[in-house]
Amino acid sequence: MASTLEHSVTYPFSVSRLWEILTTEQYWRDLLEAINSSHGKLESFEHTGDTVTVTMLQGVPAEKLPSMVSKVLNGDAHIPRSSTFTLAGDRITGTITASVSGAPAKVTGTLAVAGDPATATYSADIDVSVPFVGGKIESVLGTELVSLLDAEHDETVTWEAAHR
Repeated sequence: MASTLEHSVTYPFSVSRLWEILTTEQYWRDLLEAINSSHGKLESFEHTGDTVTVTMLQGVPAEKLPSMVSKVLNGDAHIPRSSTFTLAGDRITGTITASVSGAPAKVTGTLAVAGDPATATYSADIDVSVPFVGGKIESVLGTELVSLLDAEHDETVTWEAAHR
């Protein structure tokens, strides 16, 4: 059974400024370099009208994985991730999917951004289909996902200040 994650972050700028950032390809390249330089790669970026789709590969070195996760993976964690964002008036909505290559683990989620300052609210299901330890791994992945979302938030704030 999947675990549910709810998490929110607030940016010190508006939804429209966050949209400008999300629609900048260089932002995504810089974000991956800052938070996942050894394992991050922007695979595709597409901005068409009011929609942005970003596909990336992220990863975690084996030595940084909790032991129960590294036993399942037998090496580094490679995490294909896809995000689609849509601007609708003064709101951004989105979907996020991620998986772990070679493991029965997936994350599916949504994002809603509103307000001034902009507050992003994430909701996700984390599903690890491993008998007996799946729930424990889901819990670890949830903690790691919150850390990742917070790191992305912090880097986005830093990036925005450098690119005004």
